[in-house]
Amino acid sequence: MLKLDAFALTAMFQAVSFCTFIVVLSMGHLFSFKKLFRGFGYAGNGLKAAFRSEQNFRLHTFAALLTIALAFFLRVTVYEWLIIIICIAGVMGAELINTAIEKVCDQVSTEKHPGIQYIKDVSAAAVFIIAAGAFIAGVVIFIPRLLKLI
Repeated sequence: MLKLDAFALTAMFQAVSFCTFIVVLSMGHLFSFKKLFRGFGYAGNGLKAAFRSEQNFRLHTFAALLTIALAFFLRVTVYEWLIIIICIAGVMGAELINTAIEKVCDQVSTEKHPGIQYIKDVSAAAVFIIAAGAFIAGVVIFIPRLLKLI
């Protein structure tokens, strides 16, 4: 099995980033940094709006920050960091998609409608499943280390 340390992973990431940069530069008129940065601005606006208006997004943000702090404290491995990052991104992304779906449903109809409620419930269930998987990953990563501290 191929084993990669942090240096090898960093070197691979930098090589891929450099190749991507060269491809982007060669695209010329097909790529616009202005549009790219405008897109980052829209994403930032979405994050701010979700943080201000959505309690669950704030809760997930707080949980993510605690998880990151605990991972630093317990000195998790590079591979465990990758799992943690993927889990955090998955939960946060799912919560944002759920929020967007709920907002669209609210725009379609303000009245109670079984079809709309079904869509909202299934969307919330998706977030729950992803969050439960992230929680289980956290238990697998953190509990053995925490037990060693006792």
